[in-house]
Amino acid sequence: MGAMKLIRALLLGSGVLITQPCAARTPDLVFKQASRSVVMIYATDTSGKIVGRGSGVFVRKDLLVTTCHVVARGKTFLVGHTNKRLPARLIAYDADRDLCALNVQGLDVTPARIGDARGLRVGQRVYAIGTPEGFELTLSEGLISGLRETSGGRYIQTTAPISEGSSGGGLFDSNGRLIGIISFTFSAGQNLNFAAPAGWAGDLAKKASSIVSSGSVKQIELPPSLTKQWRHPLLK
Repeated sequence: MGAMKLIRALLLGSGVLITQPCAARTPDLVFKQASRSVVMIYATDTSGKIVGRGSGVFVRKDLLVTTCHVVARGKTFLVGHTNKRLPARLIAYDADRDLCALNVQGLDVTPARIGDARGLRVGQRVYAIGTPEGFELTLSEGLISGLRETSGGRYIQTTAPISEGSSGGGLFDSNGRLIGIISFTFSAGQNLNFAAPAGWAGDLAKKASSIVSSGSVKQIELPPSLTKQWRHPLLK
């Protein structure tokens, strides 16, 4: 056998695990997989008027995570994927990270595979999927242009274009894994877009999942500090 086959055989015989690197997928395949977890969100007031619009990502069965400023002014919430729209309940939040979790049942979605944001690098290709300006399941492509440290963790800066309504959507790597939740754009510059690391969404989902498991899922209200203009740590 050839030298590489011999080395592989010896390593396997010694019990060493060999892992093959994942090949990057084409953009259409990334979208085909990742878009199954991304939804649109409308928040309405007591009169039914739309007071918030954005995106969300399912990270567990019946649980999605979005940014709190998408839903902060709402009293009722509607979540949709493709042609189906269903009511949702706000059940948990992380005020410091501007992340909220909603419970909704009956949508034909697949929870996102969460990647490890700690291994990200500047220059890595990424994809944003959300509902910019109301256009559901829009894909945009870009690069990681920076990794910005704050006291609470590291935000992902990206050149993937986003617009109003993109907030709460997913930032995915070239293998379709969720690496971030689209959080905000710095309007004073050009194409300065940021996402919260996906691990934070996973942390909140664990908290929300325990609430669902308890069987007493009730809608909660956000504190006044979150119903006002929330300012991101990078902009303070």
